[in-house]
Amino acid sequence: MYMQLNTSTSRSIRPKLGRKLLKPRLRRSLADYLHNDQLLDRANFPLLDCLNYKPIIEAAVERVAQSGQTILGEGVRGFEEDFANWLGKGFTQSHCIGVGNGTDALELALRCAGIQAGDRVIVPSLTAYATVAAILRTGAEPLFADNEAEKPVISPAEVERLLSKKSVHPVRAVIAVHLYGEACDLEVLKKLCTHHGVALIEDCAQAMGTTYQGSPAGAWGDFAAFSFYPTKNLAALGDGGMLVVGKDAEHKTLEHARRLRFYGWNERREAVDFGVNSRLDEIQAWILRGKIQDLNNQIKERRNRAEQYTRLLDDWASRLHVALPEDGDDWAHSYHLYVIRVNPDLRDKILASGRMDGIPYGVHYSLACHQHPYMAKNLDVADLKLPNSERFAASVLSLPLNPYLTPNDVDIVSAHIQHCYRP
Repeated sequence: MYMQLNTSTSRSIRPKLGRKLLKPRLRRSLADYLHNDQLLDRANFPLLDCLNYKPIIEAAVERVAQSGQTILGEGVRGFEEDFANWLGKGFTQSHCIGVGNGTDALELALRCAGIQAGDRVIVPSLTAYATVAAILRTGAEPLFADNEAEKPVISPAEVERLLSKKSVHPVRAVIAVHLYGEACDLEVLKKLCTHHGVALIEDCAQAMGTTYQGSPAGAWGDFAAFSFYPTKNLAALGDGGMLVVGKDAEHKTLEHARRLRFYGWNERREAVDFGVNSRLDEIQAWILRGKIQDLNNQIKERRNRAEQYTRLLDDWASRLHVALPEDGDDWAHSYHLYVIRVNPDLRDKILASGRMDGIPYGVHYSLACHQHPYMAKNLDVADLKLPNSERFAASVLSLPLNPYLTPNDVDIVSAHIQHCYRP
């Protein structure tokens, strides 16, 4: 039975709706944002990235609407191939599996590695909580490791110590998180994992464009997970992720990984494995196909802004014991974030001053994962001491950085942060 809308009500509603929908809206172009004097506007990376790539976004929507291919169509297959080309020699479209988001990609990487309930996974405590959430979704237990003393990435010495400990619950994998775009010591980690017979999984959610010994982050592990969340270096118009299977994987592993994102179905739609529903959206795939062609330029601009920050802050930072990010001898930073370490007693003052003056400083992250209340309730972490992770969490400060900031914006932020240190 259908309810008939009262005609008098219908007539009274329609004009109002019509006027509202047809009312002209003021729209600002990318040029408007780039030429005004508001740093806060240019720090809004998702907005400016959408404006910059508006023709690609509109073409993607039109293509999918006209084709009717809305799920796992040509766009997803093409983006998987583009992504394999980005990773380099040895990778093909079969190694790259577009999924719903970066957390799903990491969970599926763990499942591909055979992680089950009761297993343990070594993970840095200094990471976005999503890394730990992916472990918990498999029923495994995170085994928290400290980061290096002067870098926000997992300490290989800590990994070796944890791998060497005897336990009823075996360690089955190590997650190397390339936090902020800084690279882990993949060569050492790979040797340790091979020696102990555990999987190496790269969390590259913040590392699109990071390179290690000339190869992209994500090309070293047994598996890797990428995120295309709107703030990432390669950003979707919403959620998206990529599960990467290592280039040395057997064919059966590649097939298993691809089934995982789609109910565990085979080509006859028979459920032959455990599976989930996590598919990269077709519109997002076409958008990402367009953007990945320009990614080298985007990373170059991020590095240019970072180099300017470092030039302006280096002498001041040395005098006041403020730590700045930098490239390594064998790796290059992609600068998803430009994170410095400040005096913990001054961080709240800097954040408050930034809010007052229109400078959006950030904190990534104020708690190491073992410090979260949920961990305290569900894991035995009360006596866990990770001094480097805790010290970083208390002192990290993210400066505004994206390809759309102007050199003058970087000058302003650099002057502001130094002014906050004055008595």
